[in-house]
Amino acid sequence: MHTFRQLTIGSLLSLSICCSTASTADPTIQNANHIFNVIHDSMRQWGSSLHHNGVSFFLATVPAGTQFYHGTSNAGLVSGMEWLAFEPEHAMVFARPHRGPPPHNPPDDDSDMEDQDGHHEELRRRHDQDPSQPPLDFNENDSGYLHTYAAAKDLRLVYIDGMSAGKTNKGTLDSQDYVLFNGTIENFSKDKKPHRGPGGEYDRAKKACEMAENEWDGRIDGVLRMEAGFEIILCSFERGLTPIRTTQIKKDTRSWGKGKGGPKPHGPPGGDKKRKGPGPGGHGPDSSRWMRAVTSRYDSIGGNRVSLNYDSFVTAYSHEFNLFPNESTLPRLAHLSSMNWTTLRCEITAMVLSQDPKSTWDWQATADMIVTRYSDELSYMTSGKFAEPKDFRDHIEMLLSPFIDYSERDISEEAERCATQFLPFQIQDEKALAAHALHHVAHTICSTLLEAWAEENLSLAQDRVRSLIAYLDWTTWKECRGCEDNEICVLPIWPMGTISDYDNPKCRDASRPYEGEDGDSYWGRMHG
Repeated sequence: MHTFRQLTIGSLLSLSICCSTASTADPTIQNANHIFNVIHDSMRQWGSSLHHNGVSFFLATVPAGTQFYHGTSNAGLVSGMEWLAFEPEHAMVFARPHRGPPPHNPPDDDSDMEDQDGHHEELRRRHDQDPSQPPLDFNENDSGYLHTYAAAKDLRLVYIDGMSAGKTNKGTLDSQDYVLFNGTIENFSKDKKPHRGPGGEYDRAKKACEMAENEWDGRIDGVLRMEAGFEIILCSFERGLTPIRTTQIKKDTRSWGKGKGGPKPHGPPGGDKKRKGPGPGGHGPDSSRWMRAVTSRYDSIGGNRVSLNYDSFVTAYSHEFNLFPNESTLPRLAHLSSMNWTTLRCEITAMVLSQDPKSTWDWQATADMIVTRYSDELSYMTSGKFAEPKDFRDHIEMLLSPFIDYSERDISEEAERCATQFLPFQIQDEKALAAHALHHVAHTICSTLLEAWAEENLSLAQDRVRSLIAYLDWTTWKECRGCEDNEICVLPIWPMGTISDYDNPKCRDASRPYEGEDGDSYWGRMHG
């Protein structure tokens, strides 16, 4: 384990020069609601799918022994830099016959397969494959392989929040392409024609691992990202993993695009914006199996498989950057200056080189308590079920009664008692980013409810609560209610889903989650 004192003089000097440009502004209060949601959504498929443009970076730890999966056409063990899935169903989507001709002149030891354009074969194919289309050299007797590994040590990673593995033009890649890589990712092939698949995916992995080795003093094993499932780009399979087994998956004998029941061609991955219907993976057993596994992780990656350091993380929300240009509803980073990107990249380096990967307090659990306490209550207050102002006021008073001293009413004291209910007493004065943001959001909730309680006009009182709901923007308010056992709540998860799925997620049959959809694809064309 490195310590800060063990860093090289060069690393410290570089860090000092870099961080001298860091902003001294503290817009935490202005962005407290967004920082709260960063914490609440982290490592959760649901929140990270709706707030899909991540602008934050965390230190993450995966404990030794955690099992991972890799899907490929090759039975041989993987070596070098490659991707890993947390769920076997995620990896099985890519455990398919080779798509297209083999790479030119592969090395004898198969340790670092690259095609003639320099793209790592598995990383290229990993996102170049369209699960609803047959491989170019498809043979119904061919099959693929599912590799199972275990972490050979505690893996130390950089987690990039949001749907940062989604290859879209909506901003999902901003945190990598601009903050980490300073706009240097090439999204075209050597002849300047767009890639059939996502341009630059191999370059992202390669550059991240170069950063881990050179700028981050070898303290990072890889990066953690999310698309339809969480994945790791691991820089060295040999150093980080213990092979467990390789199994051949069931041979795929579907009639590709012929007759009923088989997947149907659908144009560009992610769908043309003008095209109706689902994106790739919208039909067939791959989609059903995959989506059942993905949706089981809506609320958590589960099993303590990942822990994040919430005490010290990097977010663009802690700066006075204009993250919502042209009144956009989701943040963007691409339009910021190179100096802004450098500032964030410097802070990430400082975090990696100086911070322990473990938190002293689980601030996500604290955020959860605030959300579960008030999410349904706020929704109920704006449901139209209150006919009289007195009933509305009585309900708020009941909710806040534990914080009221009826012998001496003091609105400001009541708001503070309410705001600190879920914060650990010994660190309620903590000025760390997470503590500061959570306290401010909790105080905003409590003070707004007290203001609504004091308002005699029912309509105006409810308007205060509606404004609070808009400010909080919790993803819990889009959750489906009452799905049957054979249904899942469907929202856009790259590369699948429509605009309607984003605005109004609905319960759908888990065996056909995106089948028969109407409306424009949410994601548009694939990035690159």
